[in-house]
Amino acid sequence: MTDERMHGNVFKNLCRLLLFSLLIFSLAACGRGKRDYQGYYIYCTDTNETKVEGEEYVPKSEDTDQLIREFLKQMDREPENISLKKAIPENVKLDEYTMNSEGNLCLYWTASYGNYTGISEILRRAAIVKTLCQIPAVETVEFYVAGQPLTDSNMNSVGFMTSDSFIDNTGEEAYTQTTTLMVYFSNKSGTKLKKVPVETTYDATIPLEQLAVEQLIDGPASIKKISDTELQKTIPEGTKINKISVKENTCYLDLSDDFMDKRPDISDNVAIYSVVNTLTELPNINKVQFSIEGEQVMLYNDYVGFGEPFEVNLDIVQE
Repeated sequence: MTDERMHGNVFKNLCRLLLFSLLIFSLAACGRGKRDYQGYYIYCTDTNETKVEGEEYVPKSEDTDQLIREFLKQMDREPENISLKKAIPENVKLDEYTMNSEGNLCLYWTASYGNYTGISEILRRAAIVKTLCQIPAVETVEFYVAGQPLTDSNMNSVGFMTSDSFIDNTGEEAYTQTTTLMVYFSNKSGTKLKKVPVETTYDATIPLEQLAVEQLIDGPASIKKISDTELQKTIPEGTKINKISVKENTCYLDLSDDFMDKRPDISDNVAIYSVVNTLTELPNINKVQFSIEGEQVMLYNDYVGFGEPFEVNLDIVQE
C-alpha cells in the first residue's frame, strides 16, 4: 500500500471518528436539554385516556390573572402532538374563576362537565390542576359544576387539589392503591383514644387526609375483622367534610356544623384529638387547623379553645 493511500485511509477514519463523536455529543446534549427543562407545561391526556402528559410551553404573560387565562385558553386547544387530547372537552365551558389571597383558585364549570366521570374525568381534572398549579401564586385548585362543589363517587366534596393529589398513570393497577391508616377511635369509657391500624384500598386520586377523616366519620363498625365492642365512634352523625387541604405541613379542615354537636358519651378532648392524632399520623401533616362551615370557631363545647392549630396529643392515647 502506498504512503499516499495509507494517509488517505487514516484521514477517512479520523473523519468518521470525528463525525461519530459529534453525533454522540449532539444526542447527549439533546437528552440533557430535555431532562433539564425547567419551564412550563400544558398538560393533556393521551388518546387512550390512560395517563397525563405535558407539552412544553412558553407563556406570553407574567401577571397571575393573565397566566391563568392564557393556560386555560391553551388547554382548550388541540395539542400539537396528535397522540394527545386537550384537557378541556369541546362541550365544557368555564363560566368564571375566582382566587383569594391564599392562592386558592376556584373554577366554575358549566353543567356539561358533569357528563364526564370515572377515569376520563379524573385524568382531565389532573391535567387542568397540574397545569394551573405551575403558576407561582396558585396553591390549590377547586372545581365547581353548575355552581356546586365537585363530588367524588361517594358524593363527598373533592375540595382543594394540588399536583400531588394525582398520579399520572391510571392503568388498572395504578388507579387504586392500598395503604394502612392509623386511626384513633374512642375507648369504651369515652375518656381515651385507641390507635387502630386500618388497611384500605382506595382511589389513588383521593388525598389521604380526606380518606383518614372519612374513616373516622364512618366509625369502627365499618372496619372488617375489627371488633368495635371496645371502641366508640368519635365523630357526630351527619358530619361532612366541606374542604380539606394541606399547606406547609398544616391540615386545614373545614367541617359541617354537625361536628359541634358532640357525642355525649365521649370527652371534648377525645372528640378533637381523634381527628388531630389521626391526621398527624400522615407524614406531611404536623398540625390541624379546624373551621366550621367556613368560619373560625374560638370555642368547642363552649369552653375548650378551638381557634388555634392543634398538634398531636399522645397523653390521651390508651396503651
